[in-house]
Amino acid sequence: MRKVIFKVETTLDGFIAGPNGEMDWAFGHVRTKEDWNHVNDILDTVDTVLMSRVIYEEYKDYWPAVATDHSSSESDKEFSRWLDKTPKIVFSRTLENLEWENARLVRGDAGMEIAILKQQPGKNLVMWGGSRFPQALMELGLIDEYWINVHPVAIGAGKSLFGGIQQRIPLKLIKSRAFESGVVGHCYQSVG
Repeated sequence: MRKVIFKVETTLDGFIAGPNGEMDWAFGHVRTKEDWNHVNDILDTVDTVLMSRVIYEEYKDYWPAVATDHSSSESDKEFSRWLDKTPKIVFSRTLENLEWENARLVRGDAGMEIAILKQQPGKNLVMWGGSRFPQALMELGLIDEYWINVHPVAIGAGKSLFGGIQQRIPLKLIKSRAFESGVVGHCYQSVG
C-alpha cells in the first residue's frame, strides 16, 4: 500500500509560519547539497504530490519559472523540473480550474480520494507544508510518515504545526539527522 508522507519545516517552538505566513526563518538561507540530498531521499520514493489550494497557488507561482531562471541553483532547477512532470492532485472547493501541467483538481471528499489513492499501485504520495489541510488528514489517520525539519529559531507566534488537531496522534521516531545548518530532520511513522 502507498504511504502519504507529510514534509514540513517548523520552528523550535512548533510553528510552520509566522503570524502573517512568513517563512523567512526557513528559506532565508541558501540551500546546500546536504539539504537537497534530504529532499531527494523523499523524492526517490514518491510519484504523486498532494496539495491544498494554498500550497498549489504558492508553488505554481514560484516553481515552474525556476527551471529556466539562470540565477537558480542546479538543485532548484532539478526540483522544478521534477515538480512539473510529477502528477499533482489539488484539493480545493473554491478553485475552478488549474493552470499547471499534470495537475488534477479534486473538489469532493479529500479523505475518500486519498484513501483510494493509497490503495492504487505506485510509489508514495507526498504533501509539503500547510496547516489546515494536513491537520484534517492527521485527524483522519491518512498521514503515514511525518518528515519534520526543526529549525534552530523560536518565533513566539504563528501557524502551529499541530495546533488544530482534536485528538492525540501517536508517532514513532524512525530516524533523525542533524544538518550543518543546525536544522534537525526527524522522520516519524504514524502508530495509529
